Amino acid sequence: MEYNWVHKNILIAEDVDVNYRFLEKILQDTGANISRAMDGEEAVKYCKNHDDVDLVLMDIQMPGMDGFEASKAIKAIRKDLPIIAQTAHAIEGGREKGIESGCDEYIVKPININKMYATIDKYFNSVA
Repeated sequence: MEYNWVHKNILIAEDVDVNYRFLEKILQDTGANISRAMDGEEAVKYCKNHDDVDLVLMDIQMPGMDGFEASKAIKAIRKDLPIIAQTAHAIEGGREKGIESGCDEYIVKPININKMYATIDKYFNSVA
């Protein structure tokens, strides 16, 4: 299935270059505009200063402010902004902690590309 997210802005909060490049690569065919935050604090600032962000892909394990803290801070300023947590560590209670901190979805790495597309599309089409 092809996805057309032209005019959609996705912020990828990811500190690891190879992980960011992977996400950027698989999202480029959708036409979405991609931005990057290197850590949680940068993600919060970006969302505060760019009200055109439509969705955040949030890595959980980042230096400084982690993805849980960043999600909570982002939801405090933009409660309707969808945040999809992504993590390599399927920690016990991680999904629940993610939801409690404001994440709308929780995806475990390695990322199933089709599942990620479908998850993002659900938010883009519910806000249409």
